[in-house]
Amino acid sequence: MKTNFFNYAIPMAIAIIGLTSAASTSSITKSELAPVMGWRQIENESTCEPVQECSNSGTFDCTAPDNTQLYAGSESSCLVPLKRNTED
Repeated sequence: MKTNFFNYAIPMAIAIIGLTSAASTSSITKSELAPVMGWRQIENESTCEPVQECSNSGTFDCTAPDNTQLYAGSESSCLVPLKRNTED
């Protein structure tokens, strides 16, 4: 009877320890998001060109060197304005 108990209890205990360790490491928060390519609208919101990367976190508008707003998107659509965490 003791042998059967240990045959089930030890692997279960190891699995529980492994799962709790994995769960605790996945809850580490990220301090910054990955940079997002900023796109400038050329003619309208359906024609865009890539300009520079934006952090997309913070309260300041992410702008191109000529002070035009940059957007998240692609060559065919850029509608979501990007932000950055510094004023420069």
